[in-house]
Amino acid sequence: MADDLTGLRDRREGEIVVHTFANGLTVTAEVSWKKDRLRILPLTRLQGTLLNYLMRNPSRAAGKLVFEPFAGSGAFGFMALALGARRADLLDINPRAQRFHRATAAANGFSPQAARSFTGDLRDFTAAEPYDLILANPPFLPTPDCVTGTLNSNGGPDGNTLLDVLLARLPALLRPEGEALAILYQLIRDGVPLAARSVRTHVPDRPVEFTPLQNRPVAFARYVEAYELQHPRERDGIRRWRDGLETAYGPGMTLAHCVMHIGPRGDAPGAVTVRHNAAEKFGSAFVVAEDDPDSLPVDGRRH
Repeated sequence: MADDLTGLRDRREGEIVVHTFANGLTVTAEVSWKKDRLRILPLTRLQGTLLNYLMRNPSRAAGKLVFEPFAGSGAFGFMALALGARRADLLDINPRAQRFHRATAAANGFSPQAARSFTGDLRDFTAAEPYDLILANPPFLPTPDCVTGTLNSNGGPDGNTLLDVLLARLPALLRPEGEALAILYQLIRDGVPLAARSVRTHVPDRPVEFTPLQNRPVAFARYVEAYELQHPRERDGIRRWRDGLETAYGPGMTLAHCVMHIGPRGDAPGAVTVRHNAAEKFGSAFVVAEDDPDSLPVDGRRH
């Protein structure tokens, strides 16, 4: 197993969490249990997977123009800057995120020209020029229409509503030779994440690779049951949501956390692969064990 280079350490200051990495970078967020739909979520081992990948492969970021949509704390963008990125643009629809971005930039000595923070919807965002590298952790939880969800977790009925927005914008936002990586929680059918369908639609000229981060996917039936336990008054709506997804995609689906990697244009165009050795690429084996509370996330909460 490859080493984890992040050396991530956390310090709490009331409802604030300060993450410190082995390379000296500090990133500020809020505690996950804060009862506020606008909270800035702290980092977990899931985000640590992508951060470790960047630290093991600093050339992916060095000298690059980087974009982090759905930025939250901005950890991906700030890590890219710490590894030598030319600039990182951070975008979040949550107006609170900008305050955290500015505080983290100041704490690490990044200039306003190097770390630019924007508040807005990705659908309306216009980039001055395409990016070399896009790093994303969109809200990804499959969420029944009858459940409000939280701003940083609700991914729509199949979990891919905001990912679809990103993929639709990718041709305009990403240079032909550029790459995109995203942390996702995916419904899986016949061994292939549903997001592969959107990739084929929006970026058919690029290869995509999915790397599961769980040693055992969660059965969709178990996920539905977790929603029913969390929201007993919405049982009928939850079951209608279940039936709609199974009608659309078929029975027997599972769910798992994974990393999606979209490669340069023209490099094996349209190829979809699933890599089952996370350690080979990201420096750790299966990040989420079966007994990990993150293996069954429901509506932004651990069940």
